[in-house]
Amino acid sequence: MKSRRLEELAALRSSIERLVPAAEVAYLTLREAIYREILPGGEPLHEADLATALQVSRTPVREALARLLAEGLVAYHPPRGLVVREVTPQEIEDVFEVRFGIDPLAARLAAQRASQGELTMLHSLLSQMEEATDQGDWDRLVGIALRFHQVLYEATRNARLAELATKLYAFVHRAPQSTLRDPERAKRALEEHKELLEAIAARDPERAEAVMRAHLEHALRARLARQEVAPA
Repeated sequence: MKSRRLEELAALRSSIERLVPAAEVAYLTLREAIYREILPGGEPLHEADLATALQVSRTPVREALARLLAEGLVAYHPPRGLVVREVTPQEIEDVFEVRFGIDPLAARLAAQRASQGELTMLHSLLSQMEEATDQGDWDRLVGIALRFHQVLYEATRNARLAELATKLYAFVHRAPQSTLRDPERAKRALEEHKELLEAIAARDPERAEAVMRAHLEHALRARLARQEVAPA
């Protein structure tokens, strides 16, 4: 593994370690590194290198890789072993197809069931998204947007829906060239999140559902446009 990536992993581990118990450090660091493409698709994952970078023993690294394998973020490719799973354009379209069924329902339920605490958290995250967008900090924006959607999904009071929706969202936005890293798309997505939160806070399930569906349509259109202009 390149020394630059090892250094970035160590820095990311340090920032996460201050916030979570030690047992979660390896898993959260590697997952975040995949989301941010510090570990890009196809990158080999060697326990010894990762343990050194994360300053932990190989056991928590092994456990973290097992969890990432179960989540589909890591794949086994003999004889290379474990690698960061690459995402294909067809998989992106498949995921969006499922999200069109789940996310509008999540928005509807959140408008009906979100607690005041969850609404406060969503407003706070929206402010952070606006700040990250203004600063052009796209990595931070992707992370905050993931948390925004996690809170929204949790507000449905449907644990199965929240679990599946979060995984699908994370899968799309850890893919190469996430649309939230495009300045124009990021600005439009920010406005869409504002509209969505307004509908949820107003307890308007029909509007929340419609805004979420439009948000997905715009995101998918932006994704497909980027695939069309991507170099072969």
